[in-house]
Order: sequence, then structure tokens, then C-alpha cells
Amino acid sequence: MASSSLLATPLHPSNTTPVATASGLLALLSESDPSLVSHALSRLLSVVDTLWHEVAECLPDLEAIAEGGDVADDVMDDDGVAAASRPSIAYDLPTRQTAAAVASRVFFHLEEPVQALRLALESGEEHFDIRRGKGSMYVERLVNAAVETYVT
Repeated sequence: MASSSLLATPLHPSNTTPVATASGLLALLSESDPSLVSHALSRLLSVVDTLWHEVAECLPDLEAIAEGGDVADDVMDDDGVAAASRPSIAYDLPTRQTAAAVASRVFFHLEEPVQALRLALESGEEHFDIRRGKGSMYVERLVNAAVETYVT
């Protein structure tokens, strides 16, 4: 029988369970507890390159969190109260940066490099460092998008 350390990969460290679908994590983005949202974003960042097509459905929410706003302003919550009437949630900088990093990766997979670059720059050096990411297709494409934007 294979040990769990043999199953560990960069996307699935040995201390976490692999995620087959992003639906549960995406549902946590609408929670009112910022720590749950932060945890969901961290997990989404680790699986976004394989589950980006599911995460794409929540791009507006990810961008709202990255900009420091609340998610799902136009829907009703579980109690039938308009979400806009709920108190606004203040997200800390690391949470906003992680949301920007997740959204950037989704835009990259959607082949929208300008949007991906914008969000990658908002995500900070922890998530987007061209020195550490040399050779990665993600970093190379975003650097090319930056050069193209500068030239035109």
C-alpha cells in the first residue's frame, strides 16, 4: 500500500486531502466569517490550475473580495434577507491578495492575459514574483502581456 507521502504533489501536499471539485470551497466565499473565506481562498489557490473552469463561475466574487468589497450583493442570503442589507465584511490584505491571485490564475486559463496581469499585480510578491516564477508559462505569459501593453 502506498504511503500518503508518496501521493504528495505540489498541488496536493501530504497534509491536505485532494479536492475533486471546487463547489464546497466556492460556497465558502459567501460566508460572513472572513477566516472561512480566507481558508477557502488558500485552498482554491492550490487547486485553481486544475479546477479553474469551476472557479471561473465565481470571478465576480473573487474580484469583489480582491477589491475589499462584499460578495453576492444582488442575491438573498439563507434567511431571505437581501445581501446588500447585511453589514459589509472587511477582508485583510492577505485575503484580498489571495483572492486576486486565484482570479488571476482563472483569467490566465481563460486566455485573458491583461486581466490576469492586473490581478497578479494586485496579489503582491507572495503570489506573483517573476524571479521565483521564471520558466512558468503563467509568469512568461503575463510578462509578455506587460510588455505588449507597454509597447502599444
